[in-house]
Amino acid sequence: MSLRFALYGTWTSPITAHAVAAQSFYAGVEEVILDPITSKVYFAQKRPEENGRSAVVDASTRQDLFDLSWDTRTQVHEYGGAAATVFDGVLYFSHLLDYRVYKVELKGDAPTAITPANKTMRFADFAVHPKHPDLIVCTVEDHTDPHPARVLTYLVVIDAQKKTVSRLVEGADFYACARFNPNGNFIVWQQWHHPELPWQSAEIMLAAVTVDEGKLTFGDPIHVAGKTEVIAAQDPNWASNNTVFFTCDVSGYHNPWKFVFDSVNPAGGKASPILRESVEEEFGAPQWFLSRHGSGALSENKVAFVSFSDGRSVLYICDLTLGDIRKVTNSFAHIQFLRGNARGKVIMLAQPADAGEVLIELTLDSEGEPQIRSLSPLAVENPNLPSSFISSSKYMALILPPDNRICHINYYPPKNPNYDGGLPDEKPPVIVQIHGGPWYMETANLDWTKQFYTSRGWAHVDVNYGGSTRFGRKFRESLHGKWGLLDIADVHDSILKLDALGYVDAQRAVVHGGSAGGYSVLQLATNRPKAFRAGAAHYGLGDMRKLDEVLHKFEYYLCDRLMGGTWEDCEFVWRERSPIYHADKIVMPLLILQGEDDTVIPAEQMIEMVQTIKARNGKVDLILFPGEGHGWRKASTVQTVLERELSFFNEVLELENTHGDGEVEGPVIK
Repeated sequence: MSLRFALYGTWTSPITAHAVAAQSFYAGVEEVILDPITSKVYFAQKRPEENGRSAVVDASTRQDLFDLSWDTRTQVHEYGGAAATVFDGVLYFSHLLDYRVYKVELKGDAPTAITPANKTMRFADFAVHPKHPDLIVCTVEDHTDPHPARVLTYLVVIDAQKKTVSRLVEGADFYACARFNPNGNFIVWQQWHHPELPWQSAEIMLAAVTVDEGKLTFGDPIHVAGKTEVIAAQDPNWASNNTVFFTCDVSGYHNPWKFVFDSVNPAGGKASPILRESVEEEFGAPQWFLSRHGSGALSENKVAFVSFSDGRSVLYICDLTLGDIRKVTNSFAHIQFLRGNARGKVIMLAQPADAGEVLIELTLDSEGEPQIRSLSPLAVENPNLPSSFISSSKYMALILPPDNRICHINYYPPKNPNYDGGLPDEKPPVIVQIHGGPWYMETANLDWTKQFYTSRGWAHVDVNYGGSTRFGRKFRESLHGKWGLLDIADVHDSILKLDALGYVDAQRAVVHGGSAGGYSVLQLATNRPKAFRAGAAHYGLGDMRKLDEVLHKFEYYLCDRLMGGTWEDCEFVWRERSPIYHADKIVMPLLILQGEDDTVIPAEQMIEMVQTIKARNGKVDLILFPGEGHGWRKASTVQTVLERELSFFNEVLELENTHGDGEVEGPVIK
């Protein structure tokens, strides 16, 4: 095969926007479900081609459990998650269209509502009592008064037989992860209070459970761990009837902990680290979404944990008795949704760097050696998404001037088997991705939207700027009071550093991001107008004051902490860091992509910014997407976004294809 030299960014690629949109959304696993009685595996899957609904699928047969009229989603904590569970062949799920909880026997029966019709009540994170399966404890978010400061959250019990809902615990601002022990005589849960988020400060609680004549009640709650200004304990679950495991960041990093108690005197139990020495790795994951567990019980004394280190997930087995830890060799870049049955099996979703996501099963053989087995069918090579074009990332911890701070990045080099680099001494143009959150992070698993660019001769860089989670408390809290400053400094300085190292051409750098990432794009445009040649803001935040007015309960105090005070305390700072007030400074070409139904960032904000830029003859394009909110759920939207972004960036960098095939004149290599 002949290989060509051609300018970076002009290569021809079979990876089309249509193929990327179809593939990325066909996978779309949003939840992994393990039936604790039958050990059967199911998963919830996002379906943009079906108007964005979520389906529940039998992992062994790949058959949907119900028809297209059902949407297994919840909006508890706004981000949702944990909308379904299966217990002994019975599915319980929250239906987005009416917010009611439904029960269905997985034998072809139609779903039956088990909660009253009331659209002010949102249900999620279900725990079925192991001895009385008609009793289900879950989290409820009560929007009777819809103002975020007055939305209530509590734990309730649903009686599936009587179709009633009764409150069990209230008083904290948030509840999650209610879990029964195997006997059903104790329950553990996580709770936290404003202004914290669950990975900043949260506590684990435990209570005795009594069921008398069909009525379930809790005893007085016992504090297990967490809840100080700087300590967060999260993601609780059971290894045995008297041992709870969870993560806690007393050391500055979320590490594995346990709580062991006597059932006669549970208040005398003791919480302690599982490991003899703390590890500077983050175990588990930030709980933006309910029930994205980073641990699962293999047995009564062995628990699988996932941590994050050097840009990749690390799978461990922790021995609760010996306090040691063992790494499980695997090739996956990202692992999440761990579910264990404490009888020798843990299920999880594994995402390689060079292939699609797979469901895997972790077990121990007769010698105690860990075994990993795929539960997914072998993927068939997609001619529109060929594996030979996949660019794998390189993790780097960059030391940035002038203060020698660290920024974590994933660098993807250009890759296309039909080309042998660009012209002599040419460095590739680079597209930089800024994640949302802002307390989030970008992982290194295969993402075809990145390959869409690298296969065309672009470098792609994910910047996990100061504030990103999974790098420890100090790194996460470095963004406090500095949002809109530190994030854009890290993004810009990282590209200058990579340019100096020869990886990218900083003079041909463009940037994109969604939500908080879109905000950083707009901040770059107003504060560092010549840092990037162009930017694309996906549903980006423009006005901090208006954002603060519409933020939901979960993030109600987000702006106060990241701006360094309330609006009343430091109005000047809020205005200085709101791009909408500085749109007249924008000279960087901008592509603004906005959902018409976005309630977090009203389309009017972006329309106003575009009008201001155009009045100064600036280059700006606005695309409004009907039926889309704060985030893309439709495959057609993703396709349009990719096509318009590429076209816009090519135009700005003058990379348009003049030969009809993406190539430029250059020597052919035989």
